Amino acid sequence: MIGLTDEVILVAYAEIGLKSPPVRRHLETLLMCHIRKRLELEGVQAGKVVKAQGRLLVEGGGGVRGAEIIANVFGAASAMPALRIDADVASITRTVVDMAAEVMEPETTFALAARRIGSQPYTSKELKVVVGNAVLKALSGKGIRVDLTNPDTTIYIEARGQTAYVYHRVVRGVAGLPFGSQGKVVSLFSGGIDSPVAAWLMMRRGCAVRLLFFDQRPFVGEDYYARALTVARRLRQYVPLDTYSLHVVSTGEIMREIVEKAPSKLICLCCKRMMYRIGCMWAEKIGADGLVTGESLGQVASQTLVNLRILDEAAALPVYRPLIGWEKLESVGWAEKIGTYELSAPAVHGCTALPRKPSAQARLGDVKSAEETFNVQKLASEAVRGIRQIPL
Repeated sequence: MIGLTDEVILVAYAEIGLKSPPVRRHLETLLMCHIRKRLELEGVQAGKVVKAQGRLLVEGGGGVRGAEIIANVFGAASAMPALRIDADVASITRTVVDMAAEVMEPETTFALAARRIGSQPYTSKELKVVVGNAVLKALSGKGIRVDLTNPDTTIYIEARGQTAYVYHRVVRGVAGLPFGSQGKVVSLFSGGIDSPVAAWLMMRRGCAVRLLFFDQRPFVGEDYYARALTVARRLRQYVPLDTYSLHVVSTGEIMREIVEKAPSKLICLCCKRMMYRIGCMWAEKIGADGLVTGESLGQVASQTLVNLRILDEAAALPVYRPLIGWEKLESVGWAEKIGTYELSAPAVHGCTALPRKPSAQARLGDVKSAEETFNVQKLASEAVRGIRQIPL
């Protein structure tokens, strides 16, 4: 028996609970570590993070702010700031009545949602009837009513063994799988609308994503670089690591070679193939298993089926494209959801090497012939050796 009221945060997960017992235990442990780390990085003091019969339990945890931080940890489906009390009917009733009095406005409606895990001397239905009647009686002067279909306030009761948790706020989480649980990939990161969304989606599927930005100055403006750094800092807020960096590779001289030697209509394809080569070389160097890009079929000339196949031919590792079937507005919607859109959307001075009529249906042989005019392997190797990192 607890004999007092504690403030805790309950954390629910979804997909993790479907895994086999050994995999589930591993993913739960990762999620617990990531919750601790994200709270620590945000300066929130919390106690232990423990397993609690299909939930994770964060002691203390910072209330609503803590729950909002936890909700952005990959693997967390929801986070609920809760009161932990004894699971007897009297304690639950007293706590729910007090909570209803605090959070409910006059002339509004409420519902109770009760769930039991383990053995208690009451059913969920019996508990809701007793506690609900107590709320109506205690708040009769406020004009409170029950509405089981569309209540203004829902108060949740979870009775787990001899302990109960009462809460009224559910912060929806990003869900997915814990960061890094499925391996490592390299994001070809521009800081525009699409590449951050693609990187985030791979993070949500459990990938440890390393951000690689191609600094093409003087063919792009200073604001192009600044945007990438700003957006990368936003993504960093989802990463449960002590240190995380934007990796930058200077490709201005490579661009100069391409512009001077490649046919105008093939400049974009030659440039992106170099990005793929550099990305794969660096990925193999750091032990990553592929690239991730924000490419969407047909969005620009380099993203037709024919040209994507030409790009893939230059890659030594798999290229993952989470947005391949999306329309632009879908990418925009997700960028808004994850908090990168306002940072990505402002116009920047883009690549001045962009030809007026890039080839949308190129031939691989023509592209390879163009690449023979400059030493692609040497240029790529030199670029990888010069990659620098900017802590975020």
